[in-house]
Amino acid sequence: MATAVRLPLMGMTMEEGKVSAWLVDEGAEVDKGQEILEFETDKINARVEAPAAGILGGLAAQAGDVVKVQGLLAWILAPGETPPTEDPTPPAGSSTAAAPAPAAPPPPMPSPAPAAPVAAAPSAAPPSAAARAPAAPAAIAPAPAAAPPAPAAAAGGRIKASPLARRVARELGVDLSRVLGSGPGGRIIQNDVTAAAHAAVSAPAAPVATPIAAAPPSAAAPAVSEFPAGSVIPLEGVRRVIADRMQQSLRESAQVTLVTEADGRRFHELRTELAARHEPALGFKIGYNDLLIRVCAQALREHTRANASLEGDAIRLHDTVNVGLAIEAGADLVVANVKHADRKSLVEIAADLRGLVERARANRLELDDITGGTFTITNLGLYGIDAFTPVLNPPEAAILGVGALREKAVAHDGQVAAHLSVTLSLTFDHRILDGAPAARFLARIRELVEQPYLLL
Repeated sequence: MATAVRLPLMGMTMEEGKVSAWLVDEGAEVDKGQEILEFETDKINARVEAPAAGILGGLAAQAGDVVKVQGLLAWILAPGETPPTEDPTPPAGSSTAAAPAPAAPPPPMPSPAPAAPVAAAPSAAPPSAAARAPAAPAAIAPAPAAAPPAPAAAAGGRIKASPLARRVARELGVDLSRVLGSGPGGRIIQNDVTAAAHAAVSAPAAPVATPIAAAPPSAAAPAVSEFPAGSVIPLEGVRRVIADRMQQSLRESAQVTLVTEADGRRFHELRTELAARHEPALGFKIGYNDLLIRVCAQALREHTRANASLEGDAIRLHDTVNVGLAIEAGADLVVANVKHADRKSLVEIAADLRGLVERARANRLELDDITGGTFTITNLGLYGIDAFTPVLNPPEAAILGVGALREKAVAHDGQVAAHLSVTLSLTFDHRILDGAPAARFLARIRELVEQPYLLL
């Protein structure tokens, strides 16, 4: 009996996912639990496993298609079995998810180009990203001369290629429109792609020394997410999720913000000292956010009411301290969290955070990276913002906003002098946390910022 392969739910806010690539060719035998498809949501990349053993057939979605949660992707069939002609249980409240195009559609939508998501690999990732990213993208356009003599594209201009061939082409930076296929009817298969990639690497005229992505912008430069004047940006995908969650946060919680200023001299001095001490071994510098996560983790362990969430008619005090950081990744915003931050050293936190930032900018965050957070930090100091009112990241009880570290005139013992200061803004849910304990929690954060050597 045919078994449906459906898009799984990966988080409460997920409504749909975009098929990135099939990992198995249609008609191939698969085992139960074998990964057969890769997809992306507004937050993460994930994979679908085969729900049964059998033959993969009846693909209902191709790379680039957007599918609703529980939408039909394909069927697992017994030998000789044919796939059903329609989905017996389409997702509720939707017309079947991004179903395959009818027999005579208008020209296929050019916008979901299959290579675009992968081409946006980490432009400002730390050095370790080089080991994770494929080295082959320097070979951009393989010469088709060495490919087998068979047509590559079907009528109408759509390239005929197996799902696995498309995936391998994306990883190796191969332009499928310049590859000739050796499969049935001129279909491009995996061997055609790898052969084209090898031909491009060995070709004497290949411009290997100057690949297109050879000079990424400086890591210090913020991601460019501006749109041309007059643009109309659809409120969909990640923007829709952010909009809905922020509106829900303000509507369903009693938010109050406390603001204080901390002397940032020792904080700055310690960060500078640690950055110089650990950079040779780590390959990167300890950053302010690493210290902030360590500070908040210590304060949360001492003030358990701030490390809580409201669940129905009860307040749950979490037994783990998972501190999240709001990260800008291109035009998107995501909160990824360092698990068990209270049990980790500063170096461990720094390494974890570099991995999260790297995966966020490469659009490769996993579900575990963005779930399970108990507290959030949002730092706008890089942009020269002195103070702001952060919005709670539901269902967490509190969020810390961090402003710029800058010199300010400070009066002390009747004298006015310039001191490094930083503004800290704590927004909390008054249903979970009252003003006095919230103030004590913020005061402890300020104390640890002003005397960060207490953490060591």
